[in-house]
Amino acid sequence: MLDTSVPVVAKFRRLLDSLPRETLPDVVASMIRTSNKEKLQVLDAVSLEERFRKALPMLTRQIEGLKLLQKTRKRSPDAEKRVLSVRKGGVFPGRQFNLDEEDEDEDGDDMAALERKIHGASMSESALRVCLKELKRLKKMPQSMPEYALTRNYLDLMVELPWSKSTKDCLDIRAARTLLDNDHYAMDKLKRRVLEYLAVRQLKTSLKVIVSGCTVRPAAKSD
Repeated sequence: MLDTSVPVVAKFRRLLDSLPRETLPDVVASMIRTSNKEKLQVLDAVSLEERFRKALPMLTRQIEGLKLLQKTRKRSPDAEKRVLSVRKGGVFPGRQFNLDEEDEDEDGDDMAALERKIHGASMSESALRVCLKELKRLKKMPQSMPEYALTRNYLDLMVELPWSKSTKDCLDIRAARTLLDNDHYAMDKLKRRVLEYLAVRQLKTSLKVIVSGCTVRPAAKSD
């Protein structure tokens, strides 16, 4: 039931085909829209047979729901020919209007507004190329696909990022420790590394630090 004409879906399909069979119940349970309680039942199952028995009813229910959704969205021949004739009191008497034109216009206006936001976000050239590529895919993608909402949320996030704004560095170690403890549970080693970095920044403004093999060069201002 997946649209393999979309590159992401095709890649996902190949991934499913390449997975070991014993991992399929866990993967399927993580994808299906269901309660966390049902997903935990699959996770708690020990034997492979039991995991399949827990996952298969969830998968069947999801497939039946998708079939019903496709059935309700499928247009009948009469619905495609359905028009509204304005005979009296209209600005253009006798003109025929397709009832689906309004939805199509709204979708087009929404995509046009999103494209304007992308161009007006002042993002970097590389980020702009990626966003325009994803927008092109989004225009061709049916809204019923799960990837549609994912791609749309990604583009909305990219637009909202403060690309052209910057703030001065705040090197208050005590305030940083309070913020890290309030926002993140545990991860003491990682938080200690962040505080060590800030401490060195207080002593040396131009700093080159290597974290897990990646070189990070902080600028005078950080986004």
